[in-house]
Amino acid sequence: MKLGLAMVCCAATLAGCVFDDDHLCGPAMRFEAASGLCVCDDNAIVVGGGCTPCAADEVVISGTCGCAPGESKSEVGICEVAPGLGTTCDAATACQDATYDYCAIRDGVGSCTKLCAVDTDCPDTYVCADWEAVPSCRIFTGYGATCVTDECATYDANDCVSGHCVVHGCTIAIEDCPRNTVCCDFSSYGIGTLCVPPENCP
Repeated sequence: MKLGLAMVCCAATLAGCVFDDDHLCGPAMRFEAASGLCVCDDNAIVVGGGCTPCAADEVVISGTCGCAPGESKSEVGICEVAPGLGTTCDAATACQDATYDYCAIRDGVGSCTKLCAVDTDCPDTYVCADWEAVPSCRIFTGYGATCVTDECATYDANDCVSGHCVVHGCTIAIEDCPRNTVCCDFSSYGIGTLCVPPENCP
């Protein structure tokens, strides 16, 4: 479902400036005709009142720049493929990597990851899912991806708000959200709960 634009400036995991015909969008931004807004480019994040591009080796995840799923920072600070992270697994196919040796099953599909206690135990764009019976590092698929209508339906971030996919229906008491976001109540806008950066909670 596509959420209404009434809360665009409230749930900003994206740049939320209403477009003015007299002014062009700022650097690292583009105009989305469908929503009537200037939004950050796909590889840029909101910083202050504008957008800043991520480094060449990084992508936007959870509203911040970091390594893509399956990658982590090397000793020299460059994103590299992390052997074993995200590899498909199941009861018959165990995870082979010594670091990412835990098979986390979600929606019937297994993926190799690692156990954790806090977010810093995980690669920088993964969150420690401490709300699960066995906490492990995971990522929310699709969070921050560009959308127009229903492109988010197959992602964990399954709703489209102002041109980007967001996590809708989180639980405030659990904080089951992507890294660097929290679960906030937007019921007064008629849309329930969303995962957003802490500063964007109403």
